[in-house]
Amino acid sequence: MEEAGVKAHWKDSLTGKLLVRLWLSLLLVSLIMGIIQYQALNQFLMKGETQDLQAQIGSFDVNQLNLWLGHEQLFPKAWPSLSTGVVVGFFSPDKKLKGILTRQEVNTKNPYALEKSFFQKQIEKNSLRTNAILTSPKGIRYMVISVPIYLNYETTANVTGQNSKLASNNTLIGYAVLSAPLTQINNILYHQLQVFLVSTLFILVLGGLLTFYILKKPLQPLSRMSDISGKIAAGNYTLRIPHEPAASEITHLRSVLNQMLETLNRSLATETEAKEQMARFIGDASHELRTPLTSIRGFLEILLRNPETDTETLTSAHKSMLVETERLINLTEDLLTLNRLTKHIGQDPQAKPETFVQNIFPELLPLLKSLLEYRTLDIQVDEISLPVEPGELKQIIYNLIHNAIQHTPVNGKITIKTETNDKAKFLCVTDNGEGIALQDLPYIFERFYRGSRSRERKAGSGAGLGLAIVWEIVNLRGGMIDVESKQGEGTTFAIHFPSDL
Repeated sequence: MEEAGVKAHWKDSLTGKLLVRLWLSLLLVSLIMGIIQYQALNQFLMKGETQDLQAQIGSFDVNQLNLWLGHEQLFPKAWPSLSTGVVVGFFSPDKKLKGILTRQEVNTKNPYALEKSFFQKQIEKNSLRTNAILTSPKGIRYMVISVPIYLNYETTANVTGQNSKLASNNTLIGYAVLSAPLTQINNILYHQLQVFLVSTLFILVLGGLLTFYILKKPLQPLSRMSDISGKIAAGNYTLRIPHEPAASEITHLRSVLNQMLETLNRSLATETEAKEQMARFIGDASHELRTPLTSIRGFLEILLRNPETDTETLTSAHKSMLVETERLINLTEDLLTLNRLTKHIGQDPQAKPETFVQNIFPELLPLLKSLLEYRTLDIQVDEISLPVEPGELKQIIYNLIHNAIQHTPVNGKITIKTETNDKAKFLCVTDNGEGIALQDLPYIFERFYRGSRSRERKAGSGAGLGLAIVWEIVNLRGGMIDVESKQGEGTTFAIHFPSDL
């Protein structure tokens, strides 16, 4: 319903927004161009009308005008050379009205008949108003201009029987004020405005249709991306946005979305795997915890049923419960260590501890000797430091040697040595025990993994967390751990850290 509502409002779509902005841009440009053209045409027509009025004044005989203005002859009632609607008022040099002329006699059939009296009043009222636009009571616009009138004559002299030109004089004999109707100019401007409006509407409609058609194909990848994203949001995380020719921005968006989907898919896979590992971990931990607890409860029940148990049996039960209790403590400590390492990952990337390997053996050897029994421990350690905490290094060495002791027979040999080169630092623990089955090698660092029957847990052995703890510590400090093993010949665990750490 929401998607249908979005499609219903086309103005909210990308195409609609682009079209609206195009229309606004076209409208603004057309408006600016229309105003410029209108003003230019209006000035051109007004200039032409002014020149025409000035030319009509030039059609008068200046000598005749001089006689009219000097009252030596009466003003005629009309002048045929004037244009239709033009009214001319003549003034003396001292700006007194002398007479008014039109093209023909005023009559009721002339559309400008009533305008003559209006301009007579305007001319009398504004005697020499220049370049003015007036509007009559009938709503007709008129141009009014004022032109000075000069009488030209030349002064001559007779020199040796010949006339020669001495000077040319211009004498102001009066002024002419002309008013002309702007009906024709108004009609031209109105027609131009109509053409402008029709053409603008045509451009907007045609431009909108063409733009819609042109934008349809470039925006198709976005539409497909939207459809595929909807399917992905519905739960189909295996879909990807297909590659197709598109604009650089759309191509970049598609690439980023596909990378995001890959990351999301990996995160979901990691989360699923983590949930499965957590379920296995909880099951294995529950099993490991249940075994010693069941054993302790069994001994307690036996002791409660037989209050008069002999001293030897009581001592044996107490020893067994102590062993199981120690096993519970060790298991709990291992679980807490794994939890601490998991939380510590990524918390302090700037921390770069350094611990010299030979410095931790004085504290570690007494504990290892109690486990070796008749096995030999060969220590070949150079002065080399590893990027781990002292406690972490002790736990790594202890867990690896303890694991080797469990799978190395009596009189066997366990060797621990260090090496270094330009690229890495190595810590290796080697035994000549029973080795690890090939099918078990990929899983030996998993929590609670016990391996094949040849490496099943013996009495007093751990719960399968030692190697997992080693792997967590090495991975936390940016190192790697490899293992090589041949059944019946022995196993080598090699830990290496880059030299620049």
